[in-house]
Amino acid sequence: MAWSRESRHVRGYGSSWDALRKQVLEDEPLCRMCTAKGRVKLAVDVDHIKPKAKGGDDDLGNLQPLCRTCHKDKTAIDAGHKPKQRIGLDGWPIE
Repeated sequence: MAWSRESRHVRGYGSSWDALRKQVLEDEPLCRMCTAKGRVKLAVDVDHIKPKAKGGDDDLGNLQPLCRTCHKDKTAIDAGHKPKQRIGLDGWPIE
């Protein structure tokens, strides 16, 4: 599936999205995916659980706070790609 290259405002990410994003991050400041894995990491992005490109909407039940790394990985998966494998300082893959 091709992802849109239109401006953020055309795709529905204008001032009302900015307010909604702020609300989500204030209500749940930690990355939901990291929390599920027992890690504590500050969320900086708000993700559509069901992507807008696949029919998702801006309903609060379809939004989740994520850290930058988890958001990049989920976006890659949503686009049909494999997330980038990360290697720790010890040389082992990071989950």
